[in-house]
Order: sequence, then C-alpha cells, then structure tokens
Amino acid sequence: MSYKFDSLLIILNKIDSGARVTADSLREELEVSKRTVHRYITTLQTANFPIDYDRDKRTYAFTGGYTLKKPNLSIEETLAFSLARKMLGNFGPGMEKSLGSIEEKLAVANAPNLNRSILVTETVPAGTERYFSPIHRAIINHQRVEMTYQGFYARKATLSEVDPYYLFFSNGIWYFRGSYHADKTARTFALDRIQSLTVLDRYFVPPNLTPEEEVSGAFGAFIDGDPVDVVLRFDETYRPLILRKTWHPSQKQRELPDGRIEITFRVNGILGIGNWIHQWIPHVEVVKPKELRDAFLDDLENAMKKQGRKN
Repeated sequence: MSYKFDSLLIILNKIDSGARVTADSLREELEVSKRTVHRYITTLQTANFPIDYDRDKRTYAFTGGYTLKKPNLSIEETLAFSLARKMLGNFGPGMEKSLGSIEEKLAVANAPNLNRSILVTETVPAGTERYFSPIHRAIINHQRVEMTYQGFYARKATLSEVDPYYLFFSNGIWYFRGSYHADKTARTFALDRIQSLTVLDRYFVPPNLTPEEEVSGAFGAFIDGDPVDVVLRFDETYRPLILRKTWHPSQKQRELPDGRIEITFRVNGILGIGNWIHQWIPHVEVVKPKELRDAFLDDLENAMKKQGRKN
C-alpha cells in the first residue's frame, strides 16, 4: 500500500543521505505515532536493510557501509525488490536461491540487459499504470486531482475533484482512497475505472487517519460502512478450503457438533463480504446479520429466476 511504501522510502532516503534520523523526527515528519515509526523500522530491517541505531551519533544509520545507490536500480526499485524477496522467500529454498541470484546480478555494475526486475503475483488491469504515478505523486505532495470517473454501477462517467489519501492493492486491482468533492465524503476509487486524470496545482490538508486501521476493517476493497459482525457456517467437506488461509484479520472459527465450521468476521459494511460469500454456494449458510442474510436470499432467488428463464 502506497501510504506505507511512501513512508518507508522517506526513511530510506533520509538514512542514506546521512541526515540525523530519530523516532521523534520521523514521527513529526510522517505524522504518525512513535509505535508506527518503530514498526516501519522493523519492516525495513525484516526486508534485509541493515539499519541500526547509532547511540553515539544518536541516529538510525546503515551498517557495514551499505548504500541504496546500486547500479541500474532506483531507490523505489531497491525497496520493492527487498520487500518482494522477503515475501516470496516463503515459497521455498528454490525461490530464495533464484531471488538471491537476481540480487547478485543487480549489484554488478553494467549488468547486461537487466535494467529493471519486476515480480508480479497477479495480472494488473491494462491502462492502470498510466494513472498510478500521477496519483502516487499527488498523494505525496497533497495535491488535488481532477478526474473523469465511472463507477461500476454508474450509468455514465462524471468529472470531479478528489483529494487522494493513499493507494492500496486488493484482489488484482489498484485502488485509491480520497475525498470526493461532489458530496464531501471519503470514497474508494478503482484505477481501472478512471477515464482521465489531471494533477492540479491545488493542495489540501490530509486528514488525521491511519490507513492501516481503515483498510484492515475492509473485506476486499470495500472500506465504507459501519463495523458489523458476520457469522457464516460452512459444510464439513469445505472445512479444509475455508481453514487453509486467514480471509480477514478479524477471523475467528469454531467447530460445530455436526462437523460444520462456523466463521465470524467483523467487517466494515456487508457489500464486500457479500460478494465473497457467493463463491461458496451451496456450501455456506449466512447466520447473521439479518441484513446480509436477507440480501443473500434475494440474490439466490434472483439467480434462480434467471436460470428458470433459460430453461
């Protein structure tokens, strides 16, 4: 997510420049808590950046003469590769060995035909990339954007101004969160639904929010909505598929006497999780809330009517 990525880049740039970097200075510049600053430092250390606190100089610094300035790599690419290596290293020793080999090649000056290394886990929709950089720049500089945008359920595109807060990636789609000036509310925008975009020479004061906390309550890309407890029950035969991963940070589960598995989530609104539930038909039962159960039954009835018309 770009809000965290931007903060990590700022920290790396400052340390690499030799500036005095402390938890207090980063807290003021990034406008986050000290706890968040320490979490960012830990993230960079986990991504194999040799960062330590120099007590004599009273600053965070790279150890062992490390520098970001490797041939053919920008600072953004260095960070992206290091974080990718940490995540993909869990795929086994073969993947770790291959990533290590790539890193060695990147460290060699004038490596032939290797100007950029890209690691992709999902296909990104075509056309998205042209809007990513302008929005990313606008977020960093707190600049307003003007865009022509057509929501998924909208009949036509509209032109409006938006204050972009942060970028995030969910289920193969890039989104950004921002204040929509047409109705003065915070909304989520998919980059692949943008038809045109211009960064304006107008600035805004960013809100006092914690993107991590806001996104953590979402199910997929659906952030809007009041927190609600959702209880689902799955057939016994589907237990291995349901329990193979954590679908949401709030997930809790318990086994029922008849062998079924009951899963509880606390999410923002029901739209996102409602779409997710459809893939488990007919092996899922919506227990609560009533609003979600009723919507689920309506979807089933509508689907049956459509199938009936085809027969």
